[in-house]
Amino acid sequence: MFDTEKIRQLTFLLERMPKDYSRVYIIPEVFPQEAAALFRRLKIPVRAIMIDNAPMKELFGFKVVSTAEAVANFNRRTGLIALMRKSAPFIQTPLDFRNRGGILSLSALVMAPDEILAVYDRLTLMKILKQYQEDGLPNPPLQDFATRFARGLTTFLEPRFQNFKFQLWDSREYFKPTYDFDDTAIVIQGPITYENNYTVDTFKLYRSIYPNAPIVISTWQGEATDDFRRECLEHSVVLLENEPPEIRGLSNINMQLKSSLSGVEYVRKNTSAKFVLKTRTDQRINRFDFLVYFKNLLKTFPPKDDKLQRRIIFLCSAATKGYSFYFYDFLAFGCTSDILKLYDVPLHKDPGEMTYTHKNTRRFLRIQLPLLDNRCPIDYNFKKYPAHKLRKLSRIVYRFAIPEVYIARNFHEKYIGHVDPEKALETNWAFIRDYLILVDYNTILFDWFKYEFHRYTYEIHTKGQHAFARWLDMYNNFED
Repeated sequence: MFDTEKIRQLTFLLERMPKDYSRVYIIPEVFPQEAAALFRRLKIPVRAIMIDNAPMKELFGFKVVSTAEAVANFNRRTGLIALMRKSAPFIQTPLDFRNRGGILSLSALVMAPDEILAVYDRLTLMKILKQYQEDGLPNPPLQDFATRFARGLTTFLEPRFQNFKFQLWDSREYFKPTYDFDDTAIVIQGPITYENNYTVDTFKLYRSIYPNAPIVISTWQGEATDDFRRECLEHSVVLLENEPPEIRGLSNINMQLKSSLSGVEYVRKNTSAKFVLKTRTDQRINRFDFLVYFKNLLKTFPPKDDKLQRRIIFLCSAATKGYSFYFYDFLAFGCTSDILKLYDVPLHKDPGEMTYTHKNTRRFLRIQLPLLDNRCPIDYNFKKYPAHKLRKLSRIVYRFAIPEVYIARNFHEKYIGHVDPEKALETNWAFIRDYLILVDYNTILFDWFKYEFHRYTYEIHTKGQHAFARWLDMYNNFED
């Protein structure tokens, strides 16, 4: 998944920073906590993080200063690290700054969150391999190392990981159940993930567990190779190759809407499936009985009224806190007619929403980041919070358009009821209580290939703040 040589070079340059620079400044588009941990581990002399108009004075223990304040102290012994949202094709880039001494040109080391974790993992694994040698043991065979490392990881990191050893590794080796029903379909949507044969291995796993369930891959023209088509044919998987929409929309939202709707419509027209799971080509559910689990949840928790046949299941998300209608687009499960409604919303055509979001991201984060802290008082027990502040917050979060919010809010407007901008949060929480079920990542052994360093650890990573238990509390106790 990663460019191994690039990660090796980044590791080398980071390890040299304490020797080459007396002070290092961070230029962040993002600043994940993992970056702070890596810099401390390597003893990089971080002087400050450069953020203009920042609402905080420090972040993860590092001082925050304005760009002008930082540049005034730049010299030839100043190092720069630029943290970008996405990986760049280069490792370093020259930057020019004007300070009291004139124009100063410095080289910045460029890294993305994925690369930070890759460097961190590389250092960790190198330390483990060195331990093998120090203990007089031969290095583990490369083809077996991942399994050996994972087995050990489940036993020494934290007690909450221990059951993964049996669920994920041992169980699959010795036992795989099958479920003989054809009333539930699986739609896998998006561009095909060819690395490590990921998408193919995903539908092979699903087919081996659910031999009679309709499985549909809904992707784009030009995505499928002849080998991929052959694999689909051999495993009775329907391949839909859609024509991309003329306008991709905010963050490719129209691509998601069209491929999802195309897959679910195929299920409705060509199969007898009463239920459908919409998931993605870069994600996998490793719990064997996941469809049984989802169907039992729908039987146990009926919706409030007849606006939906059954509830819709999403993965736990930030919508239970200060985000309005922010339900992750990873998966959706429900009656075929309900999932069809979910993706039958207008294509996105308003570029102004994207412009507003980009221009006001800093304001949004200043308000939203504290809300995601478990200690924050603003949650669905909103009556404890001043009404005027809640209305103001609702108006602000209502303006921010991201794909997940666009889909959920338009679905609510079309099939459930109007969303008042001043009551966006309360409406969102009532929607969760009355029509949704939010499930845990770890319960279904959720795997996201894009961020392989988070596999099977989501609830630990998010401190469990959006877990099924929280949804169940909302279901029983939220009063609007």
